[in-house]
Amino acid sequence: MRILSISFPLPNVAIDNYNPLTAPNYNDYDALIIDPAGIDRVVREVIEEGKEFEAFDGRPVLNVPGSATVAGIAEQLRRRLEETRRLLEAGGLVVVFGRPDAFQHGVVGFEGCDRYHWLPAPGGMSWSTPWLRAGEGKTVRIADEHHPMSAVLREFRSEVGWRAWFDERQAEFRRHGRPIALGGSGVPIAAEFEVLGGRVVFIPAMSESYGTPRTNLAQALVDACRQMAGVDTGAEAPYWVRSVAVPGLEQVEAELEEAAAAEAAARERLAAVQERHDALARHRGLLWKDGPGFGEAARAALQALGFAVVSRPGEPLAVQSEDVLAFVELESASGQVVEWPYIRLQRRIEAELLAGRPAPRGLIIANGYRDREPEQRSGELSDPLIRACENYRYALVTARTLFELVRRALGGADDAALLGMRRRLLNGAGLLEAPKLLGLEDEEAPETGPIF
Repeated sequence: MRILSISFPLPNVAIDNYNPLTAPNYNDYDALIIDPAGIDRVVREVIEEGKEFEAFDGRPVLNVPGSATVAGIAEQLRRRLEETRRLLEAGGLVVVFGRPDAFQHGVVGFEGCDRYHWLPAPGGMSWSTPWLRAGEGKTVRIADEHHPMSAVLREFRSEVGWRAWFDERQAEFRRHGRPIALGGSGVPIAAEFEVLGGRVVFIPAMSESYGTPRTNLAQALVDACRQMAGVDTGAEAPYWVRSVAVPGLEQVEAELEEAAAAEAAARERLAAVQERHDALARHRGLLWKDGPGFGEAARAALQALGFAVVSRPGEPLAVQSEDVLAFVELESASGQVVEWPYIRLQRRIEAELLAGRPAPRGLIIANGYRDREPEQRSGELSDPLIRACENYRYALVTARTLFELVRRALGGADDAALLGMRRRLLNGAGLLEAPKLLGLEDEEAPETGPIF
């Protein structure tokens, strides 16, 4: 459970501590603990004392209209209402240290800023008079022993110094409020409300203690929030519990262990089968994917034919077979594939020549009209692309053709057949069809080398 504390520092690993100007989105948490007095305190520090704060996104917080480089105080405060509303709509929890409402003047663009501008209220109520009134006292009497916050108030009774109380004579409070603790003459000083599907809990203000008392208070509040959210506090049973006999429990525990072992074995088998499934299903991506997905499918297809991929991740694809290096260019388009893969391939090969290295072979894998069924893709490659590959003796294959080779490889082609496919791909020039690559057509004269 993720808890955000605003203007009331609580040392606990489950709690993030901020003030209303520096905090991230309230609705990024499951529960919110807040002292409303911290709102006017931090605003006063900026306006009157010139104290500097930095918003969660790194912008300085100033008493000016907000911009791309500056976070205005009004901007930071106004957004908290929508964030709290979304937190409550998601079933979240808001714990408020009860304070009387008060206005903070001097905020540019937010003259109506008060302590509770950020907190939605039940229908017909607000968090000000006549429902929430100012008051002071130390008396605490628990009214609801079953509420998780009652344990906090009982344990830290000496820390309580309540500053506000609810008027139980108001009909809206009687309809919406659930008293948790009472002060002098029985006035509610702690209460719970259902708001927008979530819960708002008011508890009395606490003294500014430090060290161990504050650490203990933080843990108590975390435990109470978890109980209200239905989350297990995580406490471990003492060592002797397992030695206490419960009729039938030992047999059920044995069945549970057996079921857990069966589940683990099933998960292991599922993972293995899923891995094999994904490896085979990836080849379908040759026929319809583009971008990185098409590149992954093409790489897997070439490896299925026995090519070794020698390029590093992020580099243009290069493969090798029998010490013959080939640069591979890929293109998948919703329309016709034109000359761009040829141009990229030519530039890569020319760069090798200019660097004084031998020219590698060239292979282009193109997938035109990828949204159509494979049988309806006539004219998927442009004539200039086909002629350029013929002239420069680059092998050009459609994704459909490569898919047919992969199916033959997965269907049980032996090493000699795979070697023949690789050699025909590396030595081919121009558009190559499946029958030729499978050795079902007479071989043409060997290539005479690229023309540069």
